[in-house]
Amino acid sequence: MAVIIGFFVLLILGVPIYAVVMMCAAGGVALYTNTDLVVVSQQLFTGLDSTTLLAVPFFIVAGSIASRGKTSENLIKCMNVIFGRLPGGPVIATIATCAFFAAISGSSMATVVAVGTLMIPALKKAGYPELMNVGAVCSGGSLGILIPPSAPMVMFCVAMGTSVGKQFMAGFIPGILLALVWCIYVFIRCSVKKLGTPVRYSAKEAVKIFVEGIPALLFPVIVLGSIYTGWATPTEAAAISTVYVLLIEKFIYRTLKFEEMVEYFYKGIVQAASLLLIIGTATALSYLITVMQIPAMVVSFISGIVTSQAMLILIVMIILFIAGCFMDTIALIVILAPILVPLLNMYGVDLIHFGIMAILASQVGYISPPFGTNLFVTMQVADKPFAFVARSIVPYIIILIITTLVICFIPQISLFLPNLMQM
Repeated sequence: MAVIIGFFVLLILGVPIYAVVMMCAAGGVALYTNTDLVVVSQQLFTGLDSTTLLAVPFFIVAGSIASRGKTSENLIKCMNVIFGRLPGGPVIATIATCAFFAAISGSSMATVVAVGTLMIPALKKAGYPELMNVGAVCSGGSLGILIPPSAPMVMFCVAMGTSVGKQFMAGFIPGILLALVWCIYVFIRCSVKKLGTPVRYSAKEAVKIFVEGIPALLFPVIVLGSIYTGWATPTEAAAISTVYVLLIEKFIYRTLKFEEMVEYFYKGIVQAASLLLIIGTATALSYLITVMQIPAMVVSFISGIVTSQAMLILIVMIILFIAGCFMDTIALIVILAPILVPLLNMYGVDLIHFGIMAILASQVGYISPPFGTNLFVTMQVADKPFAFVARSIVPYIIILIITTLVICFIPQISLFLPNLMQM
């Protein structure tokens, strides 16, 4: 109980999550076991001793370079050629670009910055309501963690002991489905209210745009194709993504200077380090949880009140939705992995499917007040107050929650491609 109280007190005080977890793990080992405290540091290093985790900094660096270069700009132009003529076309193109850029950056924040910086002013100029525009960018950016490759997915797979390749494959259909539902909402609203001005290009302009956009469009094909063909592991594919974006931004789009590379790699490594520390400290806390036999007690308690798989899924998702408003859902999953795995196995919930459920819950957290990361990033990009950004995402978050529940209770949506790959 003391550890639980300490956890929430430190969290409310604003202590970084990795420090909170580390202090709780050390405190719990000292209070409730006879083990030497050196085991905490040993478990920390055990948690980080994984080549799969090397993918995280590479994906972060690749996304950072792509968001600041011409990769994102060319993607937006290509999407405008495809969708620009439709009612709400430029807003639909914004969501589609977020989905495509997600397959490049693997980062929610990088997607918001890359797409929002260019599209929010353009959409306003085209006569679309600012609430719709800002909401589309803020919510669309959350696709960065659902559509592979995704750094949070890598962390989830390490914590839950699942296949990164299968988890990546499982994210495709849910990601495309969610983007499609958001686009349908924009299409219907703009059609009914006659909002905005469509974007039209001549055939000559369209061909030119697609030719210039080929290197950007090939990015996810090369990176993900190398994983699914077995040519590269997810970690090697992450390194390939960084090298590829460096080459196209330096030699094709000519936006990258060699002296900027140090800055990109430094920021990427710092951001990755904060994520990896969560994994390491969570491993230490997981050791304490396992030693105290908490998973067995939780399974025994839950089995007494839960009568079906559907009921378990609903309870877990409600917990993740609420917790996601206050802390990163993936960090929470990493911490609770030793409890969740036996519980999910007991009720026959596929861990790959649960991974998509957890990512979707994390998306809700990314765009939910009061601590949604995307809300704060969008505030800076759109130059709007917090209340405005929070209002802008209301229809998008309602659609996200409904879509999440549909995917939760129809596991075939997530598992169709991984099962096909296995066959």
